[in-house]
Amino acid sequence: MKKNSNYRLLLSYILSYLLIFIVPFSIISMIFYYNSVKSLREETELSNINNLNNIKNMIDGRMKELNDIGALISIDWKLTPYRVSRNEFRPDATTELEKYKQNSSIIDDLYLYYFIQNNIYSGNGQMSMDAFLKFRTNLENTTTELFVSNLKNIDYPGISTDIKPFGSNPTFVYPLPPGSVGTYGVIFMKLENTFFENMINNILGGYEGNVFIYDHNDQPVSTFSNDSTIFNPSVIDKILGNDSRIQEMKIENINYSIVKVKSEVSDWSYMMALPTNQFFSKVSKFKTFMLLVFLFIAIVTSAITIYIALKNFHPIQKMVDIVKRKETSIEFNSKNDLENLSVLLENLYIKHDDLNNKYIRQKPLIRDQYLTTLLKGQMKTINKSNELFDSIQLNLDGSHSFVMVTALTKNQLSRLDMEKLEEAAGQLLKSAKIYGVELINDKIIAYIINGKFNSKSEKNMFLTQFKQLLTNDSSMFIGVGKTYTGKNFINRSFIEASAAFEYGKTNQISNIVHFDEIKEHQETDTIWLPKSHLLKLTQSCKQGNIEIADEAVDSLIIWLQNHVGPNHLLKHLKYDLVNTLIKIASETGISLNPSAIYYQYDDTNLQQFQKILSDLTKEICNKIAEKKESQKNQLQLDILEYINTHFQDYNLSLENIAKDFNLSASYLSRFIKEETTKTFSQYVWELRLGEVKRQLIETDLPIKNIISSVGYIDAPNFTRKFKKTLGLTPSEYRNVHAKNWVKDPEKSF
Repeated sequence: MKKNSNYRLLLSYILSYLLIFIVPFSIISMIFYYNSVKSLREETELSNINNLNNIKNMIDGRMKELNDIGALISIDWKLTPYRVSRNEFRPDATTELEKYKQNSSIIDDLYLYYFIQNNIYSGNGQMSMDAFLKFRTNLENTTTELFVSNLKNIDYPGISTDIKPFGSNPTFVYPLPPGSVGTYGVIFMKLENTFFENMINNILGGYEGNVFIYDHNDQPVSTFSNDSTIFNPSVIDKILGNDSRIQEMKIENINYSIVKVKSEVSDWSYMMALPTNQFFSKVSKFKTFMLLVFLFIAIVTSAITIYIALKNFHPIQKMVDIVKRKETSIEFNSKNDLENLSVLLENLYIKHDDLNNKYIRQKPLIRDQYLTTLLKGQMKTINKSNELFDSIQLNLDGSHSFVMVTALTKNQLSRLDMEKLEEAAGQLLKSAKIYGVELINDKIIAYIINGKFNSKSEKNMFLTQFKQLLTNDSSMFIGVGKTYTGKNFINRSFIEASAAFEYGKTNQISNIVHFDEIKEHQETDTIWLPKSHLLKLTQSCKQGNIEIADEAVDSLIIWLQNHVGPNHLLKHLKYDLVNTLIKIASETGISLNPSAIYYQYDDTNLQQFQKILSDLTKEICNKIAEKKESQKNQLQLDILEYINTHFQDYNLSLENIAKDFNLSASYLSRFIKEETTKTFSQYVWELRLGEVKRQLIETDLPIKNIISSVGYIDAPNFTRKFKKTLGLTPSEYRNVHAKNWVKDPEKSF
């Protein structure tokens, strides 16, 4: 029976834990799964649409470029029918056509033909139309009359889908003038055979699929396919007739995802058809991955949940068993362990009351320990024992705090009731709380006042009335520390109050001595380290200036020698000096070993202490200087590496680099000049010049392309600078050095 009871309790534990986990996990998982898959699917579709748009924009740009060349030729006075027909003007016309050809990197050849003449012109000269058809085209079986007739039927510029004189090379045809009336000639440009293929390959990447480009008349301009599926004309017509950007279609029992965009400039249609399993391959993989992740999480967390349920159940059962063995006075009559546990808790509560009574007796000791810890400034200890100290319910959450220190005679101490004194003092200053603690070792009593003080006069009135509460003895002195925000600086106020107390007792100045008013009583002497010397020490260390730091240390030691005070004050001053240096080290991110320093100077005289401080400041200054030097070297490497990597960018400028590195342009200019002995413009010019020289020798790329590739848009200006620097134009440099490259590459530069 007992086993059945335990089993039911265990099962209810496990089911409740699983239910708490499974319900929210399932809801969150479904929402996350749906949104993630939907987002990735939309991202995939948008990516493919963007790829097609990129091809569309590139082709539109190229078409505009070719159209502009045709327009310029049509108005070029050197290429009029009259001038090209005259022998004396023909060389100029030929040169002009060659220039137009060179202006575009995609034109393989450019031809000009006037219908009233039999000759066709190019950058290489002239030839008859019969010779052109026989030797320059793949239309050797086509008659001149038919070819010319077809040319006359062309009304508008564009890549011809009817006339293909150059086989696989696309042909751009520009009628003179464009339009259906009065055409008297034609310009046709032979384009590179990879004009469309390279762009299409880029969009397909590693996928198997099809890309189609159709003109405004729905005639094929270019197609590319690297799979076996055949798209017949009816399928193409169906795709063209659908206005949707993304379509799903089944072709030869294969599901295809089709993306289509249309150019607003040329009215061309661009289509990409990929098998759906490839189109959304990332989505499918992601779905599988997410399902596996969710399944894994569900299995692992279910196992953890069961483990936690078992782990939480066994202590309950074990606790009841232990109580049954240990507490023979407790009788468990129920078969339900939870009910037995309630009996146990009731008995524990009775015992808790007993412990609480003992705690109440110990509470004054805990209170004094807490106040003493505050006075010592041991906030870490307070934080570690926060729950224990919170239990004594001392309210120190006021906005401001200060400390008073006094000493009572033996008779006065014997009559002192701290609790009543605190209560009576609280009536004097209702906006604050007063807590006192006797410090036996120092033979003083410290009072912590925490709360809100409306004015200095209110504070002074309270202090006068509080002294009367203590005693009528006029010879008693009270030292008062500065008022600080919160409770974190109570130890500082305590040190100041102790110093004020000693100062007042020694100099017999006043019954109540304020630390911040000591200077008013003594024109030449002060009780704390001069602020100016500390600031000088701080800044000189942060700058890594050992000499000035030593001067500041010397000044502070001389001040200490000239302002000898009580031993405990001198000790506090020493600690404050070293803490100042340690704070500098912490703020600047350098490491020190303060424990060894404290140990060394604890009982030393001022001369030895000066030696310790000098060594410490020297160590800090050296480490800060090393850190600054390291930062400077790294900055140098980063800037020069950036320029060496991005010198080919068109928008590379001093201002942009300065912005990237969070520097001013003037500082960056000086920095580059210092590190490279060159101005920024000179340094970038040499990098670009070196790259151009290399490409001129090692490649056959057109000079214009090479110049453009290193970030120069103005090729003529670059050519002038190139010649001014090397004494040769880029083409002359290539002719001179290209042969040497083949023989001895190392000496070519």
